[in-house]
Amino acid sequence: MRLYYFTTQQYGIMALQNRRLKIARIKDLNDPFELLGWNLRGRETRERLKKWKSERNDEFGILCMSHKWSHPLLWAHYAEKHKGMALGFDVPESDVFLKIKYCRRRVAAPAGRNLVERDLDGLLLTKFTAWKYETEYRCFCSLKGSIRDGEHFFEPFSDTLKLKEVIVGDQATISRQGLADALGAFGDGIVSFKARPAFGSFRVVRNRDSKLWK
Repeated sequence: MRLYYFTTQQYGIMALQNRRLKIARIKDLNDPFELLGWNLRGRETRERLKKWKSERNDEFGILCMSHKWSHPLLWAHYAEKHKGMALGFDVPESDVFLKIKYCRRRVAAPAGRNLVERDLDGLLLTKFTAWKYETEYRCFCSLKGSIRDGEHFFEPFSDTLKLKEVIVGDQATISRQGLADALGAFGDGIVSFKARPAFGSFRVVRNRDSKLWK
């Protein structure tokens, strides 16, 4: 399965040079409803779930990826307004990367019983339908097993996170040679090209005029 990691040009180059992706921390995610998808009108449920979310933040982080790279909002929101890049990875068709479920309404919190795995899966993998354009898959990474660099955690490229593609944003300034330098010897077999807004639809597509990317 091919998934895409959107990032700025600066951090994309660093990811390629260091062969690793930055793991997002739960407390830093841009959706305030992350892991809080239940109806939380009850104070006790609210406090219990906020405590659970805080504890999970200390234990693991998330790699957030998209199944598509053609949606313009992905480039606008996560790739520095089309100045960044999308890194395409082949990942296993397994439970390593899990598909997000999008819903219109918050679901009722379970009452009168202990939480079971199904409840937790619902919290971890449910987002409001407005985020549906992301076609998101996510991988939960144990912070203990990740690479730490200062305050940040990283997941290395591997056989289960195999770089296959680099799509450069329409407004990115990196040159072909600059990208080749960032990839180094690792670049053999990696497909790279520049994107552009489509002429006849609201999509981002491959720019097939290679002369426009020097």
